[in-house]
Amino acid sequence: MAWDTGVWKQTFQELMREVKPWHRWTLTPDRGLLPNVLKPGWVQYQQWTSARFQCSSCSRSWNSSQVLVLFHMHWSEEKSRGQVKMRVFTQKCKKCPQPLFEAPEFTQENTSRFLKNLVFQILKKCYRERFQLREEVPVIKNISLEGSHASDHCEACLQGFCAGPLQVVDLPQSWTPRVYSIYQVEEGIESWPSRENGCSNACQNHTCRNLSISCCCVILIVIVIIVVKTTI
Repeated sequence: MAWDTGVWKQTFQELMREVKPWHRWTLTPDRGLLPNVLKPGWVQYQQWTSARFQCSSCSRSWNSSQVLVLFHMHWSEEKSRGQVKMRVFTQKCKKCPQPLFEAPEFTQENTSRFLKNLVFQILKKCYRERFQLREEVPVIKNISLEGSHASDHCEACLQGFCAGPLQVVDLPQSWTPRVYSIYQVEEGIESWPSRENGCSNACQNHTCRNLSISCCCVILIVIVIIVVKTTI
């Protein structure tokens, strides 16, 4: 699937309606987004994926597993409205003398998986939902890759946002985002330990240590008093 903003917007909104039907979310491309440069109240999610490129000058095509896609997300609880701004980093042909930066082409399956990961991050970072086990669905490495990453022809690398190696795994196609609240635990799976429980356990251990030390001090004082009285 080519980088079609209309398809991405529609797919994203359909996925959000499945998990938050009463809330409105929009997805907007923004070429000005930069990693870790966020407006107040916004959160970030980024992922590297596999994609195919084709040069508009010489028609040469190449594959890459280091394509950076960046999202900035904002949720307004008062308006029940959320915004997502998205930037897909481009690459240019290494054969042409004056190449242009070309947008990637994504497979339909990886597009679906990528947007499901985005929905997961929104539920996690904007709604503070809690989840079990797997956090992301890996993209599929269904294109052949040859040679090393041409960092001097990668927009992300040239701007200082170098994409690290991407590990890809082929998983079953069916996956549906599921929301787990703090009180919900899937049968047979233990929930994440809450910060409150962790703090409580730590406080209990600390209290026990303090009591032990106090008891030892009292016993020592009693022994000293007894010895002093005996010698007198």
